[in-house]
Amino acid sequence: MIKNYIKTAWRNLLRSRVYSLIAILGLAIGLSVSILLFWGVNDELVYDTQFADAHNIYRLNAKIKMGDNNYDTWTSAPAPIAATALNNFPGVEKAVRYNTRQQLVTAGENHLIEKKVAYTEPSFFDIFHIQFIKGNAATALAELNNMVLSNATAVKYFGSADKAMGKTMLLGEKQEPFVVSAVMADMPERSSVRKDILLSLNVVRKNFGGNGKWKTIDEDWGNFGFSTFFKLKPNTNAQLLAKQLSDIHLKNNGFVKKGDVTYLFQPLNQLRLYNPDLSPAGIKVVKIFTLIGILILLIAVINYINLSTARATKRAKEVGLRRVVGAGRPQLIMQFVTEFVLIFFAALALSSFIIPMLVPLYQSISGKDYPIDYWNGSTLQIIGWVGLGTIVMASIYPAWVLSSFNPTDVLKSAFNTSAKGGWLRKGLVILQFTFSILLVICTVVVSKQLHFIQTKNLGYNRENVFLVQMNDNMGKHLQTVINDLKTNKHITSVTFATDDVMQMGSSTDNITWPGKLTTNTEAHISPMEIAADFTSVMQMKFADGDGFTNAPVDSAYYLVNESAVKMMGLKHPVGTLISLWGKSGQIKGVLKDFNNNSLKTDISPAIFRAAKSAEYGGVLYIKAQSEYIKDAVSQTEKIYHSYNPVHPFDYQFMDDNFDAMYRKDIQTGQLFKAFAGVTILLSCLGLFGLAVFTAERRTKEIGIRKVLGASVQNISLLISREFAWLVIAANVIAWPIAWYLTHQWIQEFVYRTEISWWIFAASGIVSLMLALITVSSQAIRAALVNPIKSLKVE
Repeated sequence: MIKNYIKTAWRNLLRSRVYSLIAILGLAIGLSVSILLFWGVNDELVYDTQFADAHNIYRLNAKIKMGDNNYDTWTSAPAPIAATALNNFPGVEKAVRYNTRQQLVTAGENHLIEKKVAYTEPSFFDIFHIQFIKGNAATALAELNNMVLSNATAVKYFGSADKAMGKTMLLGEKQEPFVVSAVMADMPERSSVRKDILLSLNVVRKNFGGNGKWKTIDEDWGNFGFSTFFKLKPNTNAQLLAKQLSDIHLKNNGFVKKGDVTYLFQPLNQLRLYNPDLSPAGIKVVKIFTLIGILILLIAVINYINLSTARATKRAKEVGLRRVVGAGRPQLIMQFVTEFVLIFFAALALSSFIIPMLVPLYQSISGKDYPIDYWNGSTLQIIGWVGLGTIVMASIYPAWVLSSFNPTDVLKSAFNTSAKGGWLRKGLVILQFTFSILLVICTVVVSKQLHFIQTKNLGYNRENVFLVQMNDNMGKHLQTVINDLKTNKHITSVTFATDDVMQMGSSTDNITWPGKLTTNTEAHISPMEIAADFTSVMQMKFADGDGFTNAPVDSAYYLVNESAVKMMGLKHPVGTLISLWGKSGQIKGVLKDFNNNSLKTDISPAIFRAAKSAEYGGVLYIKAQSEYIKDAVSQTEKIYHSYNPVHPFDYQFMDDNFDAMYRKDIQTGQLFKAFAGVTILLSCLGLFGLAVFTAERRTKEIGIRKVLGASVQNISLLISREFAWLVIAANVIAWPIAWYLTHQWIQEFVYRTEISWWIFAASGIVSLMLALITVSSQAIRAALVNPIKSLKVE
């Protein structure tokens, strides 16, 4: 019986080659794109879920009051909070602190920058269930100069874990020696806490203080420099515990008031997809792409359903004859389901060629640089679920409709399928184009916002400027370095600051001004030291006063931005005496507000001091002629290595750093463009199939109209008009939904473009034109057929 079903299905597919090709191609495209999307979504969802007891592991975040109704949430906490919680709350099973730093690592001839280096304690191995290849958790960090390497790091430097044991590696600019005491298994790649090198937290403790002049690491409740993780016992109320820890912090830190510091527990499996304040972040993109994957698959399925039900006329007599010779409805349903299964497997086979071609493009857009493992259990599971969902959605309804024909009506030609399922087909076409128009509008709005970001005047000129991080040795000879760089005629200017002006993340509340105590204002301000010519090189504008002059008297002055003046409520700021970290000075100039953080946030108050020296490092800002950038970078590298012989040279263009701040948004925009194109292609493919069917069904009508004098233009308009109304209806439905979705997304940006009316009008015109072009090709072809041939049929 099954063999007969397959043979019959195969013959039907060969008999209707155009229909079969459209059905298989549409499904193959839908399957390929949706499988890629669901793989990407699953890749995001598995982050930080590989650890045992991951559901009981939390990071402690600190929500800090930065001013009136202004809060910032940090992903770190003071060191004492871990021990305090462990000793006072039975719900805390384990706690660990670590301090992550980028380090220069030297091993033999290798001099590399390692970014995943952490100073931590033995409980790190217990909470994250680290397996050891060599050594053990008990002794791995027992000594001050012990070092634990991941297996990949051991292989990179020494060739194997065995060869790494006992070897000495030098860290930092001071080339401090550390001995490899253990090699651990590589932590999961898709992990927010992955580390390649672990050192003892006692190193930080030793250098922290506690010699009578300052607090120890375990006494300082004001230093939020430690990532802190807790493993809680099952059924522990994490929210209640966080509140209790907030109360303990208030008791131990006399410099804060109630509400200034609030602790939050963030589950380990939410670190990647949620913001530190627990609000949605990447999870929104995951949900959007999950929905898009479903929509693309649904559009492909709708194409098949429409084509199948539209072809009911050609299959009606076949169904009638089968019913007459004894076939029951279950057998007919099985026949049509088998036919679709053949189409599905043909589409799946075709998608196996399409997916590898799409992977490089998808990886370059999404930023996922690792390959798809097709035989991985999760990948096979995705393919399985997509396949099952497609078969269920696409085969059941057409099989049910086709098997429901009355054999008596069919065989005596009393059966008319033109109306049967007609409204459903029209509804599905409207649904297809609604999805497509939605994605087109979203794509245009995202692109418009990204263009707005990339072209917005930030308040400084970042063009052709690259940054070089200096170390202590280079900083001690700052002026000599600058003079050497300026000897290159292609370098137009060089200046210095202690931080990146685009991301002034650090802040302090240790600032006072006249009237602060009477207004009881909570104030946090971002400080930075700059060279005297920094504002002129970066082309910053002054709202009042002027800048530093490179004279000794500069040390008695401060520069502030307009947001700082607003925060302090100063009407005549220039000349006002303020104090930062206990050092008094006058405001010499007020800089016009510039974007010192992401455009998703407000401009933060900023204050600038004249840089006395770069003894402790800092950032060189080097501006070069655009056509000679490579030469300028090469010259900078030579000078850099003259002060840092073993330190790898690294630089970043400000434009690249700026784009990196919005990488996720840029990737989202590019993916939207690709998916919008796919949905339009699939919708037009389905519309083409329906146009072919419509032209075939109305062959006699077209012939009669031509005999009566209708022109090709009249007939084309007649057929096209039927589909044009469907696309117009789709626009009417899509526009309000698209406006709501794009309006919600764009609210994430403090500085944003407008959602213009022309975006909706343009999407409507473009979708209508594409639909008419798709349909008209078949309408014109049908109209050109000789009416004698059209009428010379039964």
